[in-house]
Amino acid sequence: MGGWWNNTPNFDGYIGEILGGPSYEFGGIYPSAIGFVFCQNPSYYLDNFQAVYPNFFGPATLVSNASTAAGSPIVTVPSTAGLVPGQFLQCQGLPPGSIILGIGTGTITVNQNALADLSDTSLNVYMAPPIPIMAIQLYINLATSSLVQARWQEMWAFGIALYVAHYCTLYAKSAAAEVVAFMQAAIHSETPDGAVPGTVYTLSALPPAGVLQGLFINGKFQRPGIDYTLSGPNITLMVATQSGDKIQATWPVQSTAITTGSPSTAQLAAQGLFNGVMSSKSVGDVSASYTVLNEQEGWGTFRTTTFGAQLIDLARVIGSGPGLFL
Repeated sequence: MGGWWNNTPNFDGYIGEILGGPSYEFGGIYPSAIGFVFCQNPSYYLDNFQAVYPNFFGPATLVSNASTAAGSPIVTVPSTAGLVPGQFLQCQGLPPGSIILGIGTGTITVNQNALADLSDTSLNVYMAPPIPIMAIQLYINLATSSLVQARWQEMWAFGIALYVAHYCTLYAKSAAAEVVAFMQAAIHSETPDGAVPGTVYTLSALPPAGVLQGLFINGKFQRPGIDYTLSGPNITLMVATQSGDKIQATWPVQSTAITTGSPSTAQLAAQGLFNGVMSSKSVGDVSASYTVLNEQEGWGTFRTTTFGAQLIDLARVIGSGPGLFL
């Protein structure tokens, strides 16, 4: 590295003296004595990440009867309806990582030349991904510059996927409050109407589907069909309560709706957010507290998602420390 000017230190020679031999500047791997690894990473494409975590892309729209010409970025399509620049697409005749750059009359221009002449082929176009494609690509660039394949070996591709999924979850986190708030307010708890001691109690409303989430006497869970029966809003106990007993019934205020199609950014964030390991819980008013694992301290935001937590585990196995994925 020295030699541009006479007073420039020869860093390469200095490293060689420390290690007892020549260093391999920028192109190879330093001996493990200093723990640094340098190498050229393999290519990693949007297609690789989509294959592992397709939920970040949403469903693909099929465009049939398309044609590609080898060496050309122009793809002929029967209709350009719904196609806009920036969309990620997959096609047998196109290289991985293909993105639409422009729209013409009956044609689209992608960012890469086609690999083969194909007619009557199909395109899978991700028209409405919950995370913008360019954001995902930026996270891929960040991941491949942070994780070196020479150190991670066979775990490299999975590490890249976890890294990108972690940041995609953080991207979606800003919209997650609506999901979290719904989950916190979804449990109703009440003391049924009735005299103690006694065997018959009445709820203020009929639980959804006519099923209680839980019935508790002095905090002890009562088994449906064994310790009690529920008919409409009426609870009948098999064994009468005793003087001073406290009875409590809980049920969901509303059920979770299952939607089809592309998930919202809020749903993605709620699925990937990670609070830690539950350290305490209570039935009354439904509360829970979580503790972050000591082993994950110092890893910043990587502790906040399930993907980041897995990445931490892998990094610890291969010997990378916080802030040092190389």
